[in-house]
Amino acid sequence: MKIYFVSLGCDKNKVDSEKILDFFISKYNVEIVEDPDYCDIAIVNTCAFIGDAKKESIEVIKDLYERKQQGKIKKIMAVGCLAKECKINGFDNSELSTYADEILPVDEYLSELDNMTDRVIDVVNYSRPIKISDGCDKNCTYCIIPRLRGKQVSRKIDDIVLEVEKMTDLGLVELEVVAQDTLSYGIDLYKKKSIVELLTRLSNIEKLKWIRLMYCYPEEITDDLIQLMKTNKKILHYIDMPIQHISDKVLRSMNRATTKENIKSLIYKLRNEIPDISLRTTLMVGFPGETDDDFSELVDFVEEIGFDHVGCFAYSREKLSTSYDYANQVPEEEKEKRKNWIMSVIQYRKVLNHNQEQIGNKYEVIIDGYDTNKNMYVARNYQNAKNIDSVIYIKSKKELLSGTFAKVKITGFDEYDLLGKML
Repeated sequence: MKIYFVSLGCDKNKVDSEKILDFFISKYNVEIVEDPDYCDIAIVNTCAFIGDAKKESIEVIKDLYERKQQGKIKKIMAVGCLAKECKINGFDNSELSTYADEILPVDEYLSELDNMTDRVIDVVNYSRPIKISDGCDKNCTYCIIPRLRGKQVSRKIDDIVLEVEKMTDLGLVELEVVAQDTLSYGIDLYKKKSIVELLTRLSNIEKLKWIRLMYCYPEEITDDLIQLMKTNKKILHYIDMPIQHISDKVLRSMNRATTKENIKSLIYKLRNEIPDISLRTTLMVGFPGETDDDFSELVDFVEEIGFDHVGCFAYSREKLSTSYDYANQVPEEEKEKRKNWIMSVIQYRKVLNHNQEQIGNKYEVIIDGYDTNKNMYVARNYQNAKNIDSVIYIKSKKELLSGTFAKVKITGFDEYDLLGKML
C-alpha cells in the first residue's frame, strides 16, 4: 500500500505526523511516497488554530480530491485538529466532508501516539522537535486548542528521553522542546512542574548539543528554570515566550494569567540574569474590544523592550472560542493595519538596529544547508530557531555539512538575515 502524507501546522503536529507514519509502516508494511499521483491513500494531518490554517488544510485536501477524480488517488483521509473541529460542529456542514473519504479526529489516534517513542525522521534529522505533552489547561478565550486537544497530558520523562536518544543515534544535535504549554509539563503526571528535571535529563544525553525552549508562558518561568539556563551549557540562551498583548484590560479579556507589570519584571530579570538571552514573542492584535489606546500601549511596549524576534497575528474569530461572541469585534482591515504597523515598521526598525550591532560579533553556528541562489551556506546561531527566525549566510571554500558546527564572524546583514565569514 502506497501512502502520501502531508503535515500542516505547528511543530507539535509534525511530531504527531512522524509517529503516524511510523505506526502505518510498522503495522501495515506500507510504502511512503513523495508524489501524490497514483498513491493508494493520501493522508493530511490538518491544522485548525486560526482561519488561515483551516483554509490551507481545505485547499490541500481539495487539490488531492481533484487528483482522486482523475483516478490518481484511491482514498483521502483527514486527521488532526480540523477533523476534530468538524466532528464538534457536525460533519454534514463541513467542506472537509465533501472532499475527504474518512475523517479521523485527533483524539482517536493521539493517545496511542503519545506512548510511542519511534518516529519516521526525514533527511533533516539533525534538528528536530520533541513534544513533551499534549493539550492545555490555560483556556485563553481566543484559543480552541483545549476544545480540540483536551486538558494537558504529560508524557513520562523516561519515554521522552528514550525518544530523543533514538533520534541522536540518527544524527540529532539540536532539540526543540515543544508543547501547548511547555513549562507546565508534569503537573498532571507528577503533581508538580517537572520541566527542570526533564531538561536536566535531556542535557545528559551525550550526543545532544543544543536544547531550545519553545511555547513558554511568562507566568510559568521560574527562578529554578532561569538558574538552569544560566548554568547548563546545552540549554540555549533563547526562549520563545508568547505574551499576546500588554494592555491589562486586553490580557484580562483574553484570560491570560499575567499582567503588564509581571511581564516587564520578568523580561528585566531574564536580561539581568542572562544578559545575552534571545527573546522571541508572539503578539495578537485586533482582539475584541482592543481600542486605539490599547494598541498604542502595545506599540510603546514593543519599542521599549526590543524583542529579538516577534511574530504578530491578527485575531481570528473562531466559533469554538469563548471570544467568538464578544462585543466590539475589530474590523478586519483595522486588524491588518495594526499587524502591519507592528511588523513592517516597529519590529523592522528594531531588526535593522539589532543587526547593525551584530557586526563584528563571533558565534558558533549550526549549518542548515546551501543556498544555490546566493551561493552561500545557510547557518544559525543560538539566537535563531529553525524555520521561524532569521539565518546567517556565510561563504566558505571548505565544504560544510548540514548539522555540523562552525565558528563565524558577522560581517554585515541583508535586512532580516546576517552575513558572515568562516573563522
